[in-house]
Amino acid sequence: MNDAATRLVLVTPRQFDPQTFAPRLAAALKSADVAAVILDLDTEDTQAWRTAAEVLRPLAHEAGAPLLLRSRADLVRELGVDGVHVSGDAKAVAAAGKALKPDLIVGAGDCTMRHAAMTIGETSPDYVFLGRLGPEDVGAAPSLVEWWIELFEVPCVAMAAEDWGDVDRLVRAKADFIALRDLVWADAKGPEAALERARALMPGQRVSAA
Repeated sequence: MNDAATRLVLVTPRQFDPQTFAPRLAAALKSADVAAVILDLDTEDTQAWRTAAEVLRPLAHEAGAPLLLRSRADLVRELGVDGVHVSGDAKAVAAAGKALKPDLIVGAGDCTMRHAAMTIGETSPDYVFLGRLGPEDVGAAPSLVEWWIELFEVPCVAMAAEDWGDVDRLVRAKADFIALRDLVWADAKGPEAALERARALMPGQRVSAA
């Protein structure tokens, strides 16, 4: 079972201007201890991914947070980022692992059911993502997190999508990591205020030393 403090993973908006978004990400990274940043874009345009990664990578690295590309394992080495978050099936996860591990991170998921999580977990990713990323993110059920933590060694990243009560429930379920997107970027008071709220709900969470 996991007795360590839950940490944060930030997921970018699916659409943003990198230069405009960069100060917001920098502020967020200074407001909390962020374990990783997942770059998630709603386009297949390679140049858009390249531009976003070039702008955000230095900010993430300065804060000590790996930058992962969602489902673009083909660009990881070219763009000098730290790994990939695979949203595909077990075959896609295994292919990414073969191409990138052991020197780079291969996380995987978008799992809302036990069977899907077990199938992904059998590919030995660095983490399993519980919940689903998409046009409308789906949060992880606390019962799914509790089940995973009780039975498996692979860390889980649990998505908090609906409200701040989700964060509290996932912390109580002992998730290894909690992923946040709209709760941070859509906060009317800004990402710093959102992450201050997250820290209050997460024992052991601290402001980044960066």
